[in-house]
Amino acid sequence: MSHRPLSKEDIYTLLHDRTKKWDFPTLSTLPHPYQLKSCEQACKFLAQKMRENPECKILVVGDYDVDGVIASVVMMKFFALLGYQHISYVIPSRFSDGYGVSKAIIEANPSDVVITVDNGITAYEAAEYCKQQGIALIITDHHIPKDTLPNADFIINPQQKDCTFAQKEICGALVAWYFCAGLKIALGASVAITPLLELVMLATIADMMPLTQINKCIVLYGLKQLPSSQIPALQKLQSRLKTRYITATDISFSLTPLLNAAGRMEEGRIASEFLLLDSSSLEANMHASQESNAPISTQLARALDSGLESLLRLNQKRKDTAKSVLESAIATAIVYDNAVIAKGEDWHEGVLGIVAAQMANHYKKPAIVLARTKELGLESMLKGSARSYGEADLMSVLLGAREILGEFGGHSKAAGLSVECERFDRLCAYLEGLCELPQCQSTQEGLEILPIDVKDIDTELFALLQRFEPYGQGNPKPILQARLQIRQISPIKQHKKLRFFGTDLWGICFFCEQELRVKEWILASFSMQMDAYRGVPMMVLQEVEKL
Repeated sequence: MSHRPLSKEDIYTLLHDRTKKWDFPTLSTLPHPYQLKSCEQACKFLAQKMRENPECKILVVGDYDVDGVIASVVMMKFFALLGYQHISYVIPSRFSDGYGVSKAIIEANPSDVVITVDNGITAYEAAEYCKQQGIALIITDHHIPKDTLPNADFIINPQQKDCTFAQKEICGALVAWYFCAGLKIALGASVAITPLLELVMLATIADMMPLTQINKCIVLYGLKQLPSSQIPALQKLQSRLKTRYITATDISFSLTPLLNAAGRMEEGRIASEFLLLDSSSLEANMHASQESNAPISTQLARALDSGLESLLRLNQKRKDTAKSVLESAIATAIVYDNAVIAKGEDWHEGVLGIVAAQMANHYKKPAIVLARTKELGLESMLKGSARSYGEADLMSVLLGAREILGEFGGHSKAAGLSVECERFDRLCAYLEGLCELPQCQSTQEGLEILPIDVKDIDTELFALLQRFEPYGQGNPKPILQARLQIRQISPIKQHKKLRFFGTDLWGICFFCEQELRVKEWILASFSMQMDAYRGVPMMVLQEVEKL
């Protein structure tokens, strides 16, 4: 360790300086909904439509990932709070509908107004169809627009160049929530929509949004409220958490994969119906229930159990499938200086995003994973996913290949794309020629490993670090480093639990293959987290170097 150890005051100053420009400490400080371009006009338009025609048919079209599912659920719950019944929603099938709103979906679901959530910014054909049919189209999205926008009545997307909203990178569910907040104002309604931010918190984490500014405020609120949530599905999901000290990392690893598995392996609607379960929805459907004689509370408990079991089953299927595809992808990967790409013939389309993320972490560079599509008449196309690594701006990379690619879209960290099979070699040549990756505009100053003296590794240090939660994308958890002398070693399966001279805190080294001895000196890089079982802070060792 070449640098002098930092004091707790030094570490506090570094973390404070990193976050001091994030201007939204409480929900009351969040921007007004009408600061989103076109939001005020769209909300007043829809409010007038609803007043003029109390039976105005509204169709919400979402997406099959967590963000799109939750955005749809937020919209449906909001209209349920209003008591408005002439609304329905569609979660497109990844396998039969493809991504986002389409002419076919609108034709199959007659409506007066179509609202997209977490999609629509490239829905040119659907927009033209709506114009021809006299259907109002309101697009709410957060993906990066192309040079030409769809011919919609209103487009609400903070990524538009002329939108001055305080934060560009917010998830689709938050854009949908903001639209609901704006419509609430336009209608003069007195319903409480703040609790819906508990759902938006999940989407923000799942969609890898930077946990800065507005996003940080939303996630902090959601994490604080989650243990006392009144949303039945969130109460049920918490049974999967093995800790009372819930962090964004716990959500990312334990909850959002369950919701994502539905759209990846079967239908995203499995997840949306689970999230929409409550007493009122069961009462409305009581005539269709075979258990209509059972109390509503009993029906709800059984429905939640059944819904969670379905998600767990699909998640296990997702894990098994992703493991198989990852092995094949690594075996056939083409690795360039600044990117990696793999393609396969029979890889499951639903896990390509997961595999791309795993490959990006494995090779430490952006990854593209493609599979030949099995859709009728499209056998000549490769479809797949791309994931970024570090601060590489993935959308800038793909925009540079726009002449090669077919349809593509997403944001700086994740994207979906397609390319004709005969153009695959051209795409490879483009990736090979990437001399320097475009970088995202950094929202915070990075922190290198922070050296610290063993005497300062205590509960006070952990409390200091907790003050700057939530950690995640855009606000990485601090990594500390210290010279430590081992006092005690306790093997736990493949892991090693360690105690050190000079601190009362335990450390754990997961999947530790190193031979360590008592009284041995090591240089350890570690993070800190709460021990879920003992309720005390612990060190999580990430790198161990013998001295």
